[in-house]
Amino acid sequence: MNGPKDNLFWTALMEHKIPKKKLKKKQKLTNTAELAEKYEVSNKDVEKIYDIFVSMDDDGSGTISSSEVAKMLAGFGCDVSPKVVQAVMRSSDKSGDGEIDFEEFLAAVTSKIKLNNCKADIHLVLEKMEKDNDKFLSAEELVVAWSETLKTKITVREAEALIQQADTKGRGAVTVSEFITMCQTV
Repeated sequence: MNGPKDNLFWTALMEHKIPKKKLKKKQKLTNTAELAEKYEVSNKDVEKIYDIFVSMDDDGSGTISSSEVAKMLAGFGCDVSPKVVQAVMRSSDKSGDGEIDFEEFLAAVTSKIKLNNCKADIHLVLEKMEKDNDKFLSAEELVVAWSETLKTKITVREAEALIQQADTKGRGAVTVSEFITMCQTV
């Protein structure tokens, strides 16, 4: 599982702008639409992520090495300890070849973006839950908060099942803390 050391790199990468002079396309990406569909992002997002990937690939090998990850971290003023670099490589290099290819990089970046979006959505749900100040979320409140925030519908029965899963005390409702725990484990 990814930990704080891995997140240091991805957070720095997503929060910093790559200098224009670093953004140089060495090769045109030919499967943009296919990758966009596979990772459920726009073509434009795939191209932006590819630009970042190319800017990190100093030697033009088509992959990112641990030394290139370290160089990017140093450029952002982040910790460049071997443990941080190793965490980034371990979480991203799914093939285990010691290099991060573009599809591995794209998968890592899009998963971090989706996780951040999900966390933002959870915060919105929590804000909606706290409006009645009773500190508990009933199935009916969950249905409303879920549909208003996530723009998808769940039934009262589905909400009851989620609450039952999170309800550690058998009250028929969950606290904010129990709801957060449920969201993290689902």
